[in-house]
Amino acid sequence: MISLLSLHSAIVRYWNQYKLKKLKFRYFGTNIKICPNFKLGHTENLILHDNIVLGENIFINAQGGVEIGSGTITGPDVMIFSVNHIYDSEILPFAEELSLKPVVIGENCWIGARVFICPGVSIGEGSVVAANSVVTKNFPPCSEIGGNPAKLIKTKNKEMYSKAKEKSIYNTFIKAD
Repeated sequence: MISLLSLHSAIVRYWNQYKLKKLKFRYFGTNIKICPNFKLGHTENLILHDNIVLGENIFINAQGGVEIGSGTITGPDVMIFSVNHIYDSEILPFAEELSLKPVVIGENCWIGARVFICPGVSIGEGSVVAANSVVTKNFPPCSEIGGNPAKLIKTKNKEMYSKAKEKSIYNTFIKAD
């Protein structure tokens, strides 16, 4: 006999697959896992490379363009915006026009739970963003960042990162089913 929990999980999984099939992406790689309750806006400007895991309740507004590199994992409740209102204008509280700025997240990044990534930000490959951070500026590869606004905490061991990348040693969340 099927339990209500497994029935609910199956319904959510099929609903998410149905929603994804209706979306048109700029690029949608292979082995991409998008957890339930996602909200993806302007997917025609969204590039998702291979082997990505997007956590539960992710919100991406890709109006200004968003690119997420291969091997990246996000936690739940992450928000990524590539659009903002122009608030320094003669119209209150903000102008009718929008400011569009692309967001680029490099390959093999780990974006913690409830991170907010602002328009125009680039996060270098191999970087880690601590939970609850607000990323308002660019960071180079192998950065460990956190806070509001996010600051560089330290730089990862680049030699270790390069060896793991060269040998293709990935977290089991990413491995193909």
